[in-house]
Amino acid sequence: MLSKPIIQIEPTNYCNQSCDICMRSYQRRKLGFMDVEEFKKFIDVNKPFYVGLHGWGEPLLHKGICDMIRYAASRGSITSLITNGTLLDGEVAKDLITSGLRELVFGVYRIEKLEKISSNIRNVVELKRELGLNKPKIFLDITVYEENRAEVLEIIERGASLGVEAINLHRIFNLHNPSHRALGRDEEKALFKEAKKLSKALGLKIVLPKDHKIPCRVAKYSIFITWDFAYTPCCFMPEECFAEGSRVRIRDVVSSKAYKEFIKNMAENPVCSKCII
Repeated sequence: MLSKPIIQIEPTNYCNQSCDICMRSYQRRKLGFMDVEEFKKFIDVNKPFYVGLHGWGEPLLHKGICDMIRYAASRGSITSLITNGTLLDGEVAKDLITSGLRELVFGVYRIEKLEKISSNIRNVVELKRELGLNKPKIFLDITVYEENRAEVLEIIERGASLGVEAINLHRIFNLHNPSHRALGRDEEKALFKEAKKLSKALGLKIVLPKDHKIPCRVAKYSIFITWDFAYTPCCFMPEECFAEGSRVRIRDVVSSKAYKEFIKNMAENPVCSKCII
């Protein structure tokens, strides 16, 4: 386990969208919002190096999200947030980009989705320029699968024209709807080569997914914490709970027998054995 684990923490699992590739609609968890004061206690106890504020919901629905970011940043944490971008306008945008956020990531997977939030992305880029800010760095996070193969390069080009600074590509992993299929290995390799070449020409940083191995780097080096403070191996296994509560120490979780047994037996796990992330 790394000395500085990545913490992915879920502000809420409420969402204002119903994306067809999202597994959220298949989950049966209780809906709710993370308590801001409990979040602060978690930060004080763990002093995490990196905090990704995203899960199975839209973080900007949480009224305290900017307070959470400010608090984590004030304690030295690198903060990142993934949003669908639909709520990021006006004062919300200004409050977010002045909160100490280091990475602002727009999750898109179809051109039509990007078009609907283009004005919000452009507004954030212009606000950064007006305020003389270098951060947050603005990413597009693109889920790649068979149905959007022909749109990926266009999404990258469109993102560059809006002022996006970086691209993150990741494979789809959807256990509940097999109609959404990942690309075959050769097709994926060809697309990633094209995407890398295009991003370089556009002056964009690009992050490509690595080959999946077991034990998986996600579970080994990060923890996913649900809105109600359940400590789980990753966002695809929110009900695999190692511990609960805002005062739990991450180091105690990763040194626990349950965690070590999980890592040891990942190859036999019904989710991990199918994962390609």
